[in-house]
Amino acid sequence: MCGIAGYISKKESGKLPETIDRMLNTIIHRGPDGGGRYIYKDRVGLGHRRLSILDLSDNGAQPMTYRERFHITFNGEIYNYIELREELEKKGYSFHSDTDTEVLLASYAEWGDECVSRFNGMWAFAIFDEEKNRLFCSRDRYGVKPFYYYYDREHFIFGSEIKEILAVMPGQIRADMDHFSAYLAKGSLDYDEGTLFKGVNQLSGGHRLYMDCGDLHFSISRFYDLRQTFRNNLLRNHSDQNGLEKEKNYKCFKEKFLKSVRLRLRSDVQVGSCLSGGLDSSAIVCAVHEELKQKGREEQQYTVSSCFDDKRYDEREYIDEVVKHTGIISYKVFPDMGKVFEKLDRIIWHMDEPFAGTSVYAQWCVFEEAKKRGLTVMLDGQGSDEQLAGYTPFYKVLFIDLIKKGKWKRLRREINAYRTLRSDSEPVPYREVILSTIGSLLFPDSIRYRINKVYHKKISGRPLPERMYREKQLEEGYRLYDKRNPQKYIYAGMHHGLRTLLHYEDRNSMAHSIESRVPFLDYELAEFIYSVPLEQKIENGRTKNLLREGLREILPEAIYSRISKLGFVTPEDQWLKDNEEFFYKELEKACDRLDSVLNKKQVLDWYKAHVRSTRMGDSTCFRIICAARWADVFNVKVEYE
Repeated sequence: MCGIAGYISKKESGKLPETIDRMLNTIIHRGPDGGGRYIYKDRVGLGHRRLSILDLSDNGAQPMTYRERFHITFNGEIYNYIELREELEKKGYSFHSDTDTEVLLASYAEWGDECVSRFNGMWAFAIFDEEKNRLFCSRDRYGVKPFYYYYDREHFIFGSEIKEILAVMPGQIRADMDHFSAYLAKGSLDYDEGTLFKGVNQLSGGHRLYMDCGDLHFSISRFYDLRQTFRNNLLRNHSDQNGLEKEKNYKCFKEKFLKSVRLRLRSDVQVGSCLSGGLDSSAIVCAVHEELKQKGREEQQYTVSSCFDDKRYDEREYIDEVVKHTGIISYKVFPDMGKVFEKLDRIIWHMDEPFAGTSVYAQWCVFEEAKKRGLTVMLDGQGSDEQLAGYTPFYKVLFIDLIKKGKWKRLRREINAYRTLRSDSEPVPYREVILSTIGSLLFPDSIRYRINKVYHKKISGRPLPERMYREKQLEEGYRLYDKRNPQKYIYAGMHHGLRTLLHYEDRNSMAHSIESRVPFLDYELAEFIYSVPLEQKIENGRTKNLLREGLREILPEAIYSRISKLGFVTPEDQWLKDNEEFFYKELEKACDRLDSVLNKKQVLDWYKAHVRSTRMGDSTCFRIICAARWADVFNVKVEYE
């Protein structure tokens, strides 16, 4: 895992080496093991910071040159590089290192732009072809690794993090007000190619970029779409009426999941795992244990977990079950909510943009502890909930689907199971579940959003200017997440909702010079999961049924049977109750910083009338405070034009 940088200019500047160095100096945390640059005619500059994972020798240094023609700066891992190397060697290629970077370059030399379709991994890279004076950039299928860029016809600047682009970007740093408004109003980030910085965009996952380095004309095309892959594989029959078909899918899930974990254990440094105690992280830890046991390897496995003294947010009961089952060495951290504001500016600087809640801080503490324990690679469970129907709204998606199919007995069974299993956390009467489901079936969520918007405006009041609630993105999100279509709903989560979580994952891990790997986003596994009907993912009221049944033999019983779901939560509501005055003062300061776009009296009146009385709405308060801190950290001008 590393950090990349690039600067292409129409004219020679005479200062390109210094420019690249300035970019690299802002991301040393991404690659503390070394750095380098490549300059071509003082118009094309590539830079790289290295975190050594494979082939720790100097043979892995970047930018790397191949055949004196291709030059690359690469961030990520190509997990199937060993298999690709063997294939290329049969074609006559030879290698001078044991790195996946050299295999990537040889793959490009052999297959050209289509090489990305052969990669199983996570990546963001740029290859400069000196002979053609052409730049080829790509980002992995689901956008696990970041790729940002700025373009003004005279310059094309790209990097792993926004801050390195800001360090050399011409002009004043300004907020993109569409994205700024969407963040404040709804906490929306990374929902499209834009960012909160005007002029800075990101290359979306599954896309590639081509640039003529002469006239700086560039184009972007898509090379991967999960939906198209699904359409191309419709030969399989997934009728859930056939019990044998379900058993076949359980077995297939286990095989593909274990293979994904096995590939992500390829490393020349210590690998650990984030363990929350939930199904996803527990499955990864148990899979690693299974793989090591099958191969007769006696390597010790390490995990890091976030815990709290408040039992409502603590998962040690389940963490300890996994520890007992696998014999791992478990490190536990207890995030101190009182220190959130002490570290807020530093976290925002690493995040590049403001974030939506304090769970980011809990994740920060986990990677901070992993760094102390010498764990350079960490496995994590991002991407499971979106694919395996792990979130509560998936129940309604299932109920609607069963109504459309006329499966009334199954519908009644699932609603009763849902009410029984969730009776403590979500006590909802049967009649209310039915009416809500029918309402979602008859009226799209985009229409329901408009109705709710009017209701909240009249009943709850709103702290932000009206124009911030009018952004098209807010309503667009409800259109994308169409509960009347299971595949469309899952796709929206994979290609839109997951973006923000991957953003947090990358910045939190790289802030501590750690490579984070996410086995659930192995593209072969993801394509298989996408092809399995929702009825096999939620069964008898249990979410993630495909995972539960597929891994039943390797999971502890307490994890297999677990129904409760916390995710990466923090005692944020209690924190608000205990620190009302402090929070109020922070909100005051935030309003002063953002006085060009916020009405201080409106915000504070809303806080006193609704937040203090109902203990609700604290996420909006936190976003306002975080946005103001972000504006200060990056010296951003925030105003409507």
